[in-house]
Amino acid sequence: MAESKPTSNNKDLTECGICLCTIEEPKALPCLHTFCLKCLTKWAEGKKDTIRCPICVQDFSIPGDGVKAFRTNFFINTLKDRQATAMTIQSRDTVVPCASCGAVDERVEGHCSGCGGFICGGCIAMHSKLKTFSNHKVIPYEDLKSGKVDVRNLSQKKYCQIHEEQVVRFYCETCGVLTCRDCTVVDHPASSHSLVNLESASKGHKKEIEQLIKGCDAIKIKTDNAHTEIDSVLDQLVGNAATAEAGIDESFNEAMKLLKDSRNKLKGELTKAVSDRKKQLDAQKDEVMIQQTRLQTALQMATEVVKTGSDYDLALIYTSLKTNLTELRDVKLAPVDKQKAAVHFKSAHIGQETTQKLGSVLVKQRKEGVGVWKLDRSFGDVGAEKLKYGRGVAITQEGDIAVADRGDSAVKIYKKDGQFKSSIKIPGSPWNVVVSSDGKLFVTNQTKTVSVYDGKGNLKHQFPTKSPDNVSSDTQDTQHMGLAIDNYNNLLVGVKKQKYISKHQLDGTHIVSFNVTLEPSFISVSHDDNIIVSQAADIGTDVHILNGNGVHLHTLKPPQDVEWNPVAMCCTLSNEMYISDFNTPGGIYCYSTKTGAYIGCLTKDVSFPVGLALIDEEEKLVVVETECIKIFKLQI
Repeated sequence: MAESKPTSNNKDLTECGICLCTIEEPKALPCLHTFCLKCLTKWAEGKKDTIRCPICVQDFSIPGDGVKAFRTNFFINTLKDRQATAMTIQSRDTVVPCASCGAVDERVEGHCSGCGGFICGGCIAMHSKLKTFSNHKVIPYEDLKSGKVDVRNLSQKKYCQIHEEQVVRFYCETCGVLTCRDCTVVDHPASSHSLVNLESASKGHKKEIEQLIKGCDAIKIKTDNAHTEIDSVLDQLVGNAATAEAGIDESFNEAMKLLKDSRNKLKGELTKAVSDRKKQLDAQKDEVMIQQTRLQTALQMATEVVKTGSDYDLALIYTSLKTNLTELRDVKLAPVDKQKAAVHFKSAHIGQETTQKLGSVLVKQRKEGVGVWKLDRSFGDVGAEKLKYGRGVAITQEGDIAVADRGDSAVKIYKKDGQFKSSIKIPGSPWNVVVSSDGKLFVTNQTKTVSVYDGKGNLKHQFPTKSPDNVSSDTQDTQHMGLAIDNYNNLLVGVKKQKYISKHQLDGTHIVSFNVTLEPSFISVSHDDNIIVSQAADIGTDVHILNGNGVHLHTLKPPQDVEWNPVAMCCTLSNEMYISDFNTPGGIYCYSTKTGAYIGCLTKDVSFPVGLALIDEEEKLVVVETECIKIFKLQI
């Protein structure tokens, strides 16, 4: 037989989880899941020492005498008898032997508690005449048929499994078993055993089980919530994977046939990454469902036996119920890792020049919160490469760090290890710099145009921006400051005095412009296409999150007890942004780009930070101070 996965479906307790028919010769595993003896025997074929429950997939040792030695679940027989009783009441012509005289050719006329079953009309008449039956309670058939008397309240005599003619009347607390009168003389003498009347014992057992049922309420809610959370994370995972795949396909269409090999490779990485995450989530979900299934069965059986089971039934199953409910009540669930939905596609920003690489699938997981960041190295504060007044920063295709130095009228290039590489002289005072996928440097220097340089420092061309009413920046007094490249390889330029953002293709062709309420000295674009705008420190302390069309969404609130001057930003693939506080000591703070909610502080080990950029798959943060460059590393 094939092994099954755990299920949390609500099943009839009398239904065998293997053959899906009414259970015959019910045998219960320690987890309380009950099966036909024949089915369980077949399920155990080929297994030496252990058997796996077909429902909750727990493993249990097989008794020395085989599967038949597992505990018989007599409560299942009680439920079956109750179902049979209900059928007898519904179909009066059903042949049922009279529990008093044994006649099989008489119609059922009622039920006798003393005789322990249905009796015929003649016996009912006899019961009313003879004093012998004075303590027998007879319920007429019509009262049962109409529902006036609940079938579940019909009592039956239960006989001792050892002394088969003796009725069970006691519960031995010492041994945890039911006993009859003869048992109390031979095997369970009152001198050494604690014997309690079955009815009294049942009251105590029922109260204890009810408390355990109530105690399981919290874990039941937790398992249900965990199930819902896992489904939500799986949905997010599928949704993010679909978004990533759409991004892959869009870039592929731009590059056409030359990108086919790259697309197939990336999809393979994405499929593997999603498959690995899904396996992990499915495994966790299976574990939760195991607990749900165990909890459901235990609670269902416990509730049913407490509500409708006889004293005999409760006593038989009491120990197993107590063990399972106690264990389930104390179950500790592993937290659902929402970061497992973190799967993204990082585009290579294909422009006018053909490339054979679409981008990268990123699946590295981040811990909850901002994590712990420690200073890895600092440089640019001594020698000829010393910064005189650092501003914006960008990362080149080679992974080098390009910094706009206003004090030296240059863009200075450093390697990641801090070694100075080169310097590009820029007329005026360069404010910001970004690097395109083909290695071009775009620089704003508070003039009327944007300047474009190649990697060797040669000026390639310049272009003006346009205001929302189509006025060119080279015809008015403007200052270009904020600069960013969005997720579609378009350039966003912030114009200070006129307070607008102008969007361009990388060749300078104007696309659209929109007004903003801040002087856009700093601009960044999030992975979900929101635009973050801040002002120069001497202008104001507001930071706005806009949608892709420039519509205001959120205004950031400063961290508690911090009087900040927010300036530079950079965004992560997980829709978070880091923003610098231009103070000494300053700070780097983390916010959500979706909601603007504050997340935490990365570090306060900075002084007048004015430029931010991420490197090494977002595990390192480049911080440009006015006279120094620092690299902080995320501690994994």
